[in-house]
Amino acid sequence: MSARRALLLASMLALVCLPLVVRLAVYGDMPATWGRFPPQQSAGVPGFSWFVFLAGVALAIGIIAWFITPTRFGFRPVPPTPTPRGPRVGLPAWFWPGVALCLASWAVAWGLIPAGPLTRFAFVPQWWGFILALDGLVYQRTGGTSLLARRPGGLLAIAGVSCVSWYFFEYLNYFVGSNWYYPHDALFSQAGYLLWFGLAYTTVLPSIFVVYTLLTTFAPLRARFSAGPRIALSRGAWERVLVLGLVTLGLLIVWPAPLFPVLWLSPLMVVAAALMLSSRWTPFTPLGRGDWTPLALIALACALNYLVGELWNFYSTAENPNYWKYDVPYVNDPKLFEMPVLGFFGYLPFGVLCWTWWLHHAALLGLDPSIDVVPGLGPTTSWSPDPAVHP
Repeated sequence: MSARRALLLASMLALVCLPLVVRLAVYGDMPATWGRFPPQQSAGVPGFSWFVFLAGVALAIGIIAWFITPTRFGFRPVPPTPTPRGPRVGLPAWFWPGVALCLASWAVAWGLIPAGPLTRFAFVPQWWGFILALDGLVYQRTGGTSLLARRPGGLLAIAGVSCVSWYFFEYLNYFVGSNWYYPHDALFSQAGYLLWFGLAYTTVLPSIFVVYTLLTTFAPLRARFSAGPRIALSRGAWERVLVLGLVTLGLLIVWPAPLFPVLWLSPLMVVAAALMLSSRWTPFTPLGRGDWTPLALIALACALNYLVGELWNFYSTAENPNYWKYDVPYVNDPKLFEMPVLGFFGYLPFGVLCWTWWLHHAALLGLDPSIDVVPGLGPTTSWSPDPAVHP
Protein backbone atom coordinates (compact mmCIF):
# COMPACT_ATOMS: atom_id res chain seq x y z
CA MET A 1 0.00 0.00 0.00
CA SER A 2 1.34 3.44 -0.94
CA ALA A 3 1.95 6.08 1.70
CA ARG A 4 -0.82 8.25 0.27
CA ARG A 5 -3.40 5.49 0.37
CA ALA A 6 -2.23 4.57 3.87
CA LEU A 7 -2.92 8.15 4.97
CA LEU A 8 -6.45 7.96 3.57
CA LEU A 9 -7.09 4.67 5.32
CA ALA A 10 -5.61 5.90 8.60
CA SER A 11 -7.77 9.04 8.54
CA MET A 12 -10.91 6.95 8.09
CA LEU A 13 -9.95 4.56 10.89
CA ALA A 14 -9.29 7.54 13.14
CA LEU A 15 -12.76 8.95 12.45
CA VAL A 16 -14.33 5.63 13.40
CA CYS A 17 -12.16 4.72 16.40
CA LEU A 18 -11.55 8.09 18.06
CA PRO A 19 -15.13 8.67 19.29
CA LEU A 20 -15.24 5.18 20.77
CA VAL A 21 -11.88 5.49 22.51
CA VAL A 22 -12.64 8.96 23.92
CA ARG A 23 -16.08 7.93 25.15
CA LEU A 24 -14.76 4.87 26.98
CA ALA A 25 -11.74 6.74 28.36
CA VAL A 26 -13.78 9.66 29.71
CA TYR A 27 -17.07 8.04 30.72
CA GLY A 28 -16.26 4.35 30.94
CA ASP A 29 -19.46 3.36 29.15
CA MET A 30 -21.47 3.90 25.99
CA PRO A 31 -24.31 6.42 25.49
CA ALA A 32 -27.71 5.43 26.86
CA THR A 33 -29.18 5.09 23.36
CA TRP A 34 -26.30 2.96 22.12
CA GLY A 35 -27.27 -0.17 20.18
CA ARG A 36 -30.86 0.84 19.48
CA PHE A 37 -31.58 1.45 15.82
CA PRO A 38 -32.85 3.77 14.55
CA PRO A 39 -31.59 6.32 17.12
CA GLN A 40 -34.16 7.68 19.53
CA GLN A 41 -34.43 10.94 21.44
CA SER A 42 -31.90 11.41 24.23
CA ALA A 43 -32.53 12.94 27.64
CA GLY A 44 -30.82 16.05 28.95
CA VAL A 45 -30.38 18.03 25.74
CA PRO A 46 -29.93 21.75 26.65
CA GLY A 47 -32.86 24.02 25.84
CA PHE A 48 -33.06 27.25 23.89
CA SER A 49 -30.34 29.89 24.33
CA TRP A 50 -30.80 33.44 23.05
CA PHE A 51 -27.04 34.01 23.03
CA VAL A 52 -26.32 31.01 20.80
CA PHE A 53 -29.34 31.71 18.62
CA LEU A 54 -28.42 35.36 17.99
CA ALA A 55 -24.81 34.40 17.28
CA GLY A 56 -26.13 31.87 14.78
CA VAL A 57 -28.41 34.48 13.20
CA ALA A 58 -25.47 36.86 12.77
CA LEU A 59 -23.45 34.13 11.08
CA ALA A 60 -26.42 33.18 8.89
CA ILE A 61 -26.86 36.79 7.75
CA GLY A 62 -23.19 36.88 6.77
CA ILE A 63 -23.54 33.66 4.79
CA ILE A 64 -26.63 34.91 2.97
CA ALA A 65 -24.85 38.17 2.15
CA TRP A 66 -21.89 36.20 0.76
CA PHE A 67 -24.13 34.24 -1.60
CA ILE A 68 -26.19 37.26 -2.68
CA THR A 69 -23.44 39.89 -3.03
CA PRO A 70 -20.09 38.12 -3.42
CA THR A 71 -18.51 41.31 -4.79
CA ARG A 72 -18.64 42.73 -1.26
CA PHE A 73 -16.34 39.90 -0.20
CA GLY A 74 -13.57 40.38 -2.75
CA PHE A 75 -15.09 38.67 -5.81
CA ARG A 76 -14.74 40.26 -9.23
CA PRO A 77 -17.66 40.29 -11.69
CA VAL A 78 -16.99 37.84 -14.51
CA PRO A 79 -19.04 37.61 -17.72
CA PRO A 80 -20.81 34.22 -17.90
CA THR A 81 -19.48 31.78 -20.47
CA PRO A 82 -21.89 29.47 -22.28
CA THR A 83 -22.33 25.97 -20.89
CA PRO A 84 -20.33 23.48 -22.98
CA ARG A 85 -22.77 21.14 -24.63
CA GLY A 86 -23.08 18.66 -27.44
CA PRO A 87 -25.78 18.68 -30.09
CA ARG A 88 -29.30 19.49 -28.95
CA VAL A 89 -31.01 16.49 -27.41
CA GLY A 90 -34.37 15.86 -25.89
CA LEU A 91 -35.11 14.54 -22.44
CA PRO A 92 -33.68 11.03 -21.90
CA ALA A 93 -35.68 7.85 -21.49
CA TRP A 94 -35.37 7.89 -17.70
CA PHE A 95 -36.71 11.42 -17.15
CA TRP A 96 -40.45 10.83 -17.32
CA PRO A 97 -40.34 7.51 -15.44
CA GLY A 98 -38.36 9.35 -12.77
CA VAL A 99 -40.96 12.11 -12.59
CA ALA A 100 -43.80 9.58 -12.38
CA LEU A 101 -42.03 7.52 -9.72
CA CYS A 102 -41.25 10.59 -7.62
CA LEU A 103 -44.75 12.07 -7.82
CA ALA A 104 -46.54 8.79 -7.17
CA SER A 105 -44.31 7.94 -4.20
CA TRP A 106 -44.68 11.49 -2.90
CA ALA A 107 -48.47 11.15 -2.96
CA VAL A 108 -48.25 7.79 -1.17
CA ALA A 109 -45.83 9.16 1.45
CA TRP A 110 -48.22 12.01 2.27
CA GLY A 111 -51.24 9.72 2.38
CA LEU A 112 -52.84 11.30 -0.69
CA ILE A 113 -53.00 7.89 -2.35
CA PRO A 114 -54.01 5.09 0.08
CA ALA A 115 -51.44 2.31 -0.22
CA GLY A 116 -51.76 0.42 3.06
CA PRO A 117 -48.52 -1.20 4.23
CA LEU A 118 -46.78 -0.10 1.01
CA THR A 119 -46.75 3.45 2.40
CA ARG A 120 -43.78 2.39 4.52
CA PHE A 121 -41.74 1.86 1.38
CA ALA A 122 -42.37 5.18 -0.39
CA PHE A 123 -39.15 6.92 0.69
CA VAL A 124 -36.65 5.13 -1.54
CA PRO A 125 -38.59 5.31 -4.84
CA GLN A 126 -39.54 8.91 -4.10
CA TRP A 127 -35.89 9.95 -3.81
CA TRP A 128 -34.62 7.80 -6.67
CA GLY A 129 -37.38 9.17 -8.88
CA PHE A 130 -36.21 12.66 -7.93
CA ILE A 131 -32.61 11.72 -8.79
CA LEU A 132 -33.57 10.27 -12.19
CA ALA A 133 -35.73 13.28 -13.07
CA LEU A 134 -33.05 15.86 -12.21
CA ASP A 135 -30.37 13.81 -13.96
CA GLY A 136 -32.58 13.86 -17.04
CA LEU A 137 -32.74 17.66 -16.90
CA VAL A 138 -28.95 17.81 -16.68
CA TYR A 139 -28.71 15.48 -19.69
CA GLN A 140 -30.99 17.74 -21.73
CA ARG A 141 -29.23 20.97 -20.68
CA THR A 142 -25.74 19.67 -21.49
CA GLY A 143 -26.57 17.97 -24.76
CA GLY A 144 -26.20 14.42 -23.49
CA THR A 145 -23.92 14.52 -20.42
CA SER A 146 -25.07 13.51 -16.96
CA LEU A 147 -24.09 11.20 -14.13
CA LEU A 148 -26.36 8.40 -15.31
CA ALA A 149 -25.63 8.84 -19.02
CA ARG A 150 -21.87 8.99 -18.62
CA ARG A 151 -21.22 6.60 -15.74
CA PRO A 152 -24.18 4.45 -14.64
CA GLY A 153 -21.74 2.19 -12.77
CA GLY A 154 -20.26 5.26 -11.12
CA LEU A 155 -23.70 6.33 -9.92
CA LEU A 156 -24.14 2.90 -8.33
CA ALA A 157 -20.74 3.27 -6.65
CA ILE A 158 -21.78 6.68 -5.32
CA ALA A 159 -24.97 5.11 -3.96
CA GLY A 160 -22.94 2.43 -2.19
CA VAL A 161 -20.59 4.97 -0.63
CA SER A 162 -23.64 7.03 0.31
CA CYS A 163 -25.02 4.09 2.28
CA VAL A 164 -21.76 3.66 4.18
CA SER A 165 -21.45 7.38 4.81
CA TRP A 166 -24.82 7.82 6.48
CA TYR A 167 -24.32 4.77 8.67
CA PHE A 168 -21.16 6.53 9.84
CA PHE A 169 -23.06 9.74 10.60
CA GLU A 170 -25.67 7.74 12.52
CA TYR A 171 -22.79 6.19 14.45
CA LEU A 172 -21.52 9.66 15.40
CA ASN A 173 -25.04 10.72 16.30
CA TYR A 174 -25.08 8.25 19.21
CA PHE A 175 -22.15 10.08 20.82
CA VAL A 176 -23.72 13.53 20.67
CA GLY A 177 -27.12 12.81 22.20
CA SER A 178 -29.11 12.20 19.01
CA ASN A 179 -29.23 15.59 17.34
CA TRP A 180 -31.76 13.86 15.07
CA TYR A 181 -33.89 10.80 15.73
CA TYR A 182 -36.64 8.64 14.21
CA PRO A 183 -39.79 8.42 16.35
CA HIS A 184 -41.63 5.92 14.12
CA ASP A 185 -39.58 3.02 15.46
CA ALA A 186 -42.20 0.26 15.69
CA LEU A 187 -42.88 -0.37 12.00
CA PHE A 188 -40.12 -2.92 11.37
CA SER A 189 -37.94 -5.26 13.36
CA GLN A 190 -34.44 -4.10 14.28
CA ALA A 191 -33.03 -6.07 11.34
CA GLY A 192 -35.74 -4.64 9.10
CA TYR A 193 -34.80 -1.09 10.02
CA LEU A 194 -31.12 -1.75 9.38
CA LEU A 195 -31.90 -3.17 5.94
CA TRP A 196 -34.45 -0.55 4.95
CA PHE A 197 -32.41 2.40 6.18
CA GLY A 198 -29.43 1.04 4.26
CA LEU A 199 -31.48 1.31 1.07
CA ALA A 200 -32.68 4.77 2.07
CA TYR A 201 -29.13 5.96 2.68
CA THR A 202 -28.18 5.20 -0.94
CA THR A 203 -30.05 8.36 -1.94
CA VAL A 204 -28.09 10.92 0.11
CA LEU A 205 -25.00 11.53 -2.03
CA PRO A 206 -26.64 10.94 -5.45
CA SER A 207 -29.41 13.46 -4.73
CA ILE A 208 -26.93 16.14 -3.63
CA PHE A 209 -24.63 15.47 -6.58
CA VAL A 210 -27.42 15.59 -9.17
CA VAL A 211 -28.58 18.96 -7.81
CA TYR A 212 -24.95 20.13 -7.99
CA THR A 213 -24.59 19.06 -11.62
CA LEU A 214 -27.84 20.85 -12.44
CA LEU A 215 -26.64 24.09 -10.80
CA THR A 216 -23.38 23.97 -12.76
CA THR A 217 -25.31 24.09 -16.04
CA PHE A 218 -26.33 27.70 -15.27
CA ALA A 219 -23.58 30.00 -16.57
CA PRO A 220 -24.36 32.97 -14.27
CA LEU A 221 -23.97 30.74 -11.20
CA ARG A 222 -20.62 29.45 -12.43
CA ALA A 223 -19.36 32.97 -13.10
CA ARG A 224 -20.65 34.38 -9.81
CA PHE A 225 -18.05 32.65 -7.62
CA SER A 226 -15.24 32.08 -10.13
CA ALA A 227 -13.02 35.10 -9.39
CA GLY A 228 -12.65 35.46 -5.66
CA PRO A 229 -9.87 35.67 -3.09
CA ARG A 230 -7.08 33.17 -3.65
CA ILE A 231 -6.46 30.81 -0.75
CA ALA A 232 -3.80 28.13 -1.13
CA LEU A 233 -2.82 26.37 2.09
CA SER A 234 0.62 24.84 2.35
CA ARG A 235 1.24 21.21 3.22
CA GLY A 236 2.05 22.24 6.78
CA ALA A 237 -1.24 24.12 7.04
CA TRP A 238 -3.20 21.08 5.86
CA GLU A 239 -1.40 18.95 8.41
CA ARG A 240 -2.61 21.33 11.10
CA VAL A 241 -6.13 21.17 9.71
CA LEU A 242 -5.97 17.38 9.99
CA VAL A 243 -4.85 17.57 13.61
CA LEU A 244 -7.48 20.20 14.40
CA GLY A 245 -10.18 17.98 12.94
CA LEU A 246 -9.15 15.03 15.12
CA VAL A 247 -8.80 17.14 18.26
CA THR A 248 -12.19 18.79 17.83
CA LEU A 249 -13.81 15.43 17.14
CA GLY A 250 -12.43 14.12 20.42
CA LEU A 251 -13.61 17.22 22.28
CA LEU A 252 -17.07 16.82 20.72
CA ILE A 253 -17.45 13.48 22.46
CA VAL A 254 -16.61 15.09 25.80
CA TRP A 255 -18.73 18.25 25.33
CA PRO A 256 -21.36 17.30 22.73
CA ALA A 257 -23.81 20.14 23.47
CA PRO A 258 -21.49 23.20 23.30
CA LEU A 259 -19.65 21.78 20.29
CA PHE A 260 -22.64 20.37 18.36
CA PRO A 261 -21.70 22.05 15.02
CA VAL A 262 -18.39 20.17 15.11
CA LEU A 263 -20.30 16.99 14.24
CA TRP A 264 -20.10 18.05 10.58
CA LEU A 265 -16.97 20.21 10.62
CA SER A 266 -14.49 17.79 12.21
CA PRO A 267 -14.97 14.94 9.71
CA LEU A 268 -14.80 17.50 6.91
CA MET A 269 -11.45 18.81 8.15
CA VAL A 270 -10.04 15.30 8.53
CA VAL A 271 -11.20 13.97 5.17
CA ALA A 272 -10.35 17.12 3.19
CA ALA A 273 -6.89 17.39 4.74
CA ALA A 274 -6.15 13.71 4.10
CA LEU A 275 -7.14 14.14 0.46
CA MET A 276 -5.07 17.29 -0.02
CA LEU A 277 -2.04 15.71 1.65
CA SER A 278 -2.35 12.70 -0.65
CA SER A 279 -2.40 14.86 -3.82
CA ARG A 280 -6.12 14.46 -4.51
CA TRP A 281 -8.53 17.06 -5.84
CA THR A 282 -11.06 18.48 -3.38
CA PRO A 283 -13.56 21.38 -3.61
CA PHE A 284 -10.89 23.42 -1.78
CA THR A 285 -8.30 22.90 -4.53
CA PRO A 286 -9.67 25.59 -6.92
CA LEU A 287 -9.46 28.20 -4.15
CA GLY A 288 -5.77 28.45 -5.01
CA ARG A 289 -6.70 30.21 -8.24
CA GLY A 290 -9.62 32.10 -6.72
CA ASP A 291 -12.36 29.82 -8.06
CA TRP A 292 -14.94 29.20 -5.34
CA THR A 293 -17.55 27.77 -7.70
CA PRO A 294 -17.35 24.07 -6.77
CA LEU A 295 -17.31 24.87 -3.06
CA ALA A 296 -20.20 27.33 -3.24
CA LEU A 297 -22.40 25.27 -5.53
CA ILE A 298 -22.03 21.95 -3.70
CA ALA A 299 -22.97 23.75 -0.48
CA LEU A 300 -25.94 25.42 -2.14
CA ALA A 301 -26.96 22.16 -3.81
CA CYS A 302 -27.13 20.38 -0.48
CA ALA A 303 -29.21 23.13 1.13
CA LEU A 304 -31.66 23.19 -1.79
CA ASN A 305 -31.83 19.41 -1.89
CA TYR A 306 -32.78 19.14 1.75
CA LEU A 307 -35.16 22.06 1.66
CA VAL A 308 -37.16 19.69 -0.54
CA GLY A 309 -36.31 16.79 1.77
CA GLU A 310 -37.50 18.58 4.88
CA LEU A 311 -40.77 19.46 3.14
CA TRP A 312 -41.32 15.84 2.14
CA ASN A 313 -40.45 14.65 5.62
CA PHE A 314 -42.74 17.06 7.49
CA TYR A 315 -45.97 16.07 5.78
CA SER A 316 -45.32 12.34 5.58
CA THR A 317 -47.64 9.98 7.45
CA ALA A 318 -47.01 7.99 10.62
CA GLU A 319 -46.33 5.01 8.33
CA ASN A 320 -43.03 6.54 7.21
CA PRO A 321 -40.19 4.75 9.06
CA ASN A 322 -37.71 7.34 7.76
CA TYR A 323 -39.52 10.30 9.34
CA TRP A 324 -37.04 12.28 11.42
CA LYS A 325 -37.13 14.97 14.08
CA TYR A 326 -34.43 17.14 15.64
CA ASP A 327 -33.27 17.86 19.16
CA VAL A 328 -30.42 20.32 18.62
CA PRO A 329 -28.89 22.03 21.68
CA TYR A 330 -29.68 25.74 22.17
CA VAL A 331 -31.25 26.41 18.74
CA ASN A 332 -33.96 23.77 18.28
CA ASP A 333 -36.53 26.57 17.68
CA PRO A 334 -37.87 28.24 15.61
CA LYS A 335 -38.39 25.63 12.91
CA LEU A 336 -39.16 25.40 9.24
CA PHE A 337 -40.84 22.03 8.85
CA GLU A 338 -39.04 19.81 11.40
CA MET A 339 -35.67 21.47 10.87
CA PRO A 340 -34.56 24.31 13.19
CA VAL A 341 -34.20 27.34 10.91
CA LEU A 342 -30.51 27.77 11.66
CA GLY A 343 -30.00 24.09 10.93
CA PHE A 344 -30.48 24.72 7.22
CA PHE A 345 -27.13 26.51 7.25
CA GLY A 346 -25.59 23.29 8.52
CA TYR A 347 -26.43 21.75 5.17
CA LEU A 348 -23.81 24.01 3.56
CA PRO A 349 -20.74 22.31 5.10
CA PHE A 350 -22.56 18.98 4.98
CA GLY A 351 -22.67 19.20 1.19
CA VAL A 352 -18.91 19.78 1.07
CA LEU A 353 -18.41 16.90 3.50
CA CYS A 354 -20.47 14.57 1.31
CA TRP A 355 -18.37 15.39 -1.75
CA THR A 356 -15.05 14.99 0.05
CA TRP A 357 -16.35 11.75 1.58
CA TRP A 358 -17.03 10.39 -1.89
CA LEU A 359 -13.66 11.58 -3.18
CA HIS A 360 -11.97 9.91 -0.21
CA HIS A 361 -13.65 6.55 -0.76
CA ALA A 362 -13.15 6.73 -4.51
CA ALA A 363 -9.41 7.23 -3.92
CA LEU A 364 -9.27 4.31 -1.50
CA LEU A 365 -11.17 2.00 -3.86
CA GLY A 366 -9.47 3.15 -7.05
CA LEU A 367 -12.70 4.52 -8.57
CA ASP A 368 -13.17 7.40 -10.98
CA PRO A 369 -14.09 10.27 -8.60
CA SER A 370 -15.59 12.68 -11.13
CA ILE A 371 -19.18 13.83 -10.83
CA ASP A 372 -18.86 17.08 -12.79
CA VAL A 373 -20.56 17.59 -16.14
CA VAL A 374 -18.92 20.96 -16.85
CA PRO A 375 -15.12 20.96 -17.30
CA GLY A 376 -13.17 22.47 -14.43
CA LEU A 377 -15.87 21.93 -11.78
CA GLY A 378 -14.54 18.68 -10.41
CA PRO A 379 -11.57 16.29 -10.46
CA THR A 380 -11.36 16.08 -14.24
CA THR A 381 -8.45 14.39 -15.98
CA SER A 382 -7.01 17.81 -16.90
CA TRP A 383 -6.25 18.57 -13.24
CA SER A 384 -2.76 17.99 -11.82
CA PRO A 385 -1.55 18.66 -8.27
CA ASP A 386 0.14 21.93 -7.35
CA PRO A 387 3.59 21.07 -5.96
CA ALA A 388 3.35 24.05 -3.60
CA VAL A 389 0.39 22.43 -1.86
CA HIS A 390 0.66 18.70 -2.49
CA PRO A 391 3.49 16.38 -1.54
